[in-house]
Amino acid sequence: MAWRNDPQSLASAFHRAPKVWEDFWPEYRDRYFASDGSPKPVFALENGKRVGFLRFRRIAHPQGLSGLIVDISINLAPEVRGRGLGTMILRAIRPHLTAQGVDSVIAEVRAENKTSHKTFVNAGYAELGPARKTVADTGEDCAIVRYVDELTPAFWRRGRVFVIAEAGSNWRMGTAKRDMAMAKALIDVAVEAGADAVKFQTYRPESVYVANAGHSDYLSDTGIKEDIRDIFADLAMPHGMVPELAAYCRTRGIAFMSTPFSPEDFAAIDPHVAVHKIASYEISHLRLLELAGRSGKPLVLSTGASVESDIAWAVDTFHANGGKDICLMQCTAKYPAPITSLNLSTIPWLKKRFGVAAGLSDHSREPALGPVMAVALGARVIEKHYTLDNRLPGPDHSFALIPDELKRLVAEVRLAEQALGDGVKRVLDAEQELAAYARRGLQATRPIKKGEILRENDNFAILRPGQRTLGAHPRHLDRIAGRKARRAIETGEGLKPDDAAD
Repeated sequence: MAWRNDPQSLASAFHRAPKVWEDFWPEYRDRYFASDGSPKPVFALENGKRVGFLRFRRIAHPQGLSGLIVDISINLAPEVRGRGLGTMILRAIRPHLTAQGVDSVIAEVRAENKTSHKTFVNAGYAELGPARKTVADTGEDCAIVRYVDELTPAFWRRGRVFVIAEAGSNWRMGTAKRDMAMAKALIDVAVEAGADAVKFQTYRPESVYVANAGHSDYLSDTGIKEDIRDIFADLAMPHGMVPELAAYCRTRGIAFMSTPFSPEDFAAIDPHVAVHKIASYEISHLRLLELAGRSGKPLVLSTGASVESDIAWAVDTFHANGGKDICLMQCTAKYPAPITSLNLSTIPWLKKRFGVAAGLSDHSREPALGPVMAVALGARVIEKHYTLDNRLPGPDHSFALIPDELKRLVAEVRLAEQALGDGVKRVLDAEQELAAYARRGLQATRPIKKGEILRENDNFAILRPGQRTLGAHPRHLDRIAGRKARRAIETGEGLKPDDAAD
């Protein structure tokens, strides 16, 4: 079984492993095709023969997770039941649903249907627990059990978009006392801006660059001409600062994060963070990826200056070591990054290609443009450098946001989230008044007597009702025009389909 988009041709047969083919069979189109952004229904074929039908409908997640959530209904032909095809079909359909942008698949199984319970469990669905449901067609109240297949890690879909205020190395002021004071001041700014986390960087020069690495051209262009190892030595955060900064973050109600650059750095920060971050140029650091996976904690992984094979290897390494909740960050490894280089369209690609959450680590100087567009494209994490003043000495101050800009970024990200809505096209609450007042319907243009022939532009027309009742949609015109009125109808009143006698 597999999917197909061509309504005129059948898919080639499969042998052992089922695939599923998208199919536009006319007899099912009107009844089952949803207009809410759900994937289209599909048939499962075995050797060219229909053996199953799958339907999807967009719903809200029972646990409140964000994203595209669909429930699934699978019906097998009686003659193929009992062969385990249901489980194979459910497994085969996962890549297709991921490619369609689906985040969660929910199944509702009647409590007494033991075979279906086994089918979903064997396909890797997790049980959400018992519930009760009223069957729409019959009104019957029945006991059900809900199952879920989370195609995108659930951690990153709880609550709002996660905004990381990247302090980086901008805490460095020259003495231990001033360094700590600046670091805490940066934490205060992130709290005031409404960020969810503040992130520093923890490294040692000897575990990052080779001893004779030389100078950096991009830093030389900004007037910083020292050897890169000397720069890193000056900006290296003492491991002893980490516990105090983490404790201060706890008192201020913001998450503490720090990017490690070696296993020793990882060991220093791991007890103090709930979420790990690996930087773009560490995407090939095997030991960091192993440690992140084994930690059991969510990971934010930047992908600057990487290609698909680099990312795939890193994701596979993280998963192979037990990691689950990963968010891949589109990132342009340029400081500052030109707006034209942000390549934000890769955000949905990262999500669909790797079946993970995606976000944006933004190095542009524009405060909110990139983050707001990223949220519109499905980003679940936003990261942005910030400072107290762009004139401070150091490599990362000049392109970082200042406090008011960071506050603006967070505010606009929150507005963007609200503007997104849930993706279901319907008449919204905000539209209800004008929808009833100004939509066109079949409205009486003069009093109509019972038994009078209904004629367009004689006694009714396609008009807006204003404060009168809205009439039938004009698609019902052929059902009404030329027939007799079943009742007396006042001027302006809306005509209904059953107002016309056969």
